[in-house]
Amino acid sequence: MNISELVSRTNVIQKKYEKYTIIKDTTKLEKAADAFSALQLELIDRVNDLSLKAEEISQEKNRATKAVLNAEQRKAKANLLEVELPKLEKLVRKGKTTPEIIADREKKVVQVREAINGVADGIHAARKPGQIGAGPTRLGRGQKGPAINIDVTSVSDHRRDNADFYSHTHETRAFQAENEAAAKRTDKALDEVEKGIGTLKGIGEAIGETLKNQEGLLDAMEDKVDDAIKDLKTNNMKLKGLVTKMGSGRNFCIDIVLLCIVLAIALYIYNAVKTKSLPGTTG
Repeated sequence: MNISELVSRTNVIQKKYEKYTIIKDTTKLEKAADAFSALQLELIDRVNDLSLKAEEISQEKNRATKAVLNAEQRKAKANLLEVELPKLEKLVRKGKTTPEIIADREKKVVQVREAINGVADGIHAARKPGQIGAGPTRLGRGQKGPAINIDVTSVSDHRRDNADFYSHTHETRAFQAENEAAAKRTDKALDEVEKGIGTLKGIGEAIGETLKNQEGLLDAMEDKVDDAIKDLKTNNMKLKGLVTKMGSGRNFCIDIVLLCIVLAIALYIYNAVKTKSLPGTTG
């Protein structure tokens, strides 16, 4: 937050709540001096700051930035409701009090609670300025009172007219630059993922096309294997028949061999006898 924005914020708060800060008589001095009034004014200032910040967030275009700022708003509201407001409730009966003062303080506690709940935080929209609660508002210890009017969500015209109100600070520029860099990194990563998916898709389509082309070749190979198996079975049957025939003709072969041996012996004897008879003839 720069100096000009800080000064502008201070002036807006002072002008908007000058009825609380400017003490004109002893009664107001005493009221402002007690702990309840001091804490109440502090909470009102903080609620007003949250309301002004909610207006700034509503003008934010970047969704990521807007979500982060709304989360901060919800955290700040929870702190006010769960931590600070109970402190204010405990101070309702502290100090010199009368039933009228206690009732007035309880009304102010309700005002602060309604104002906190009325701040926009990304989940709960800001309430329109005007009446809060259409009937009797529940107060402490079962008491009822009239409807309470409060307007803390409107933005001061002085702030709207301030030229420096919407100007960037060093922190906002750094956050915006970091956010833009993160967005660029994310876009780059998404582009790479998209390219990878496209490559995988192309590979898958190529594999599918190859498988389709291979189906015919695989079918032909299966047919050839079936034919080879059939031929092998046929050859086995032929070989079995040949072996059977050879077994049945074994005795015939033995007979032929024996016959040849006998003929050879007979021829040998014949030649031997013939050789011996030839010399006697010449004498």
